[in-house]
Amino acid sequence: MSLPSSSSPGQPAVQKQGTNIYTVMLILAFLALVTGTVLLSMELQRYGSYPWWQTPASAVGGGS
Repeated sequence: MSLPSSSSPGQPAVQKQGTNIYTVMLILAFLALVTGTVLLSMELQRYGSYPWWQTPASAVGGGS
C-alpha cells in the first residue's frame, strides 16, 4: 500500500500553525543564553589567558 501524495487534488491543503507563545519564549531563552555567554567571555578576557588563578605573582614566587 502506497502513501498518498501530498499534492493529490482530492485532499485539502493543511495550513501550518502560526508561532505560539512557547516558540517565542524558546527564542527569547536562546537569545538570553547567547547574550550571557558572550558577556561572560568578554568579562573573562579582562583576566588574561586560561589558568586565571595563576597570576604572575604566584607563578614567580611559587606561593603555597
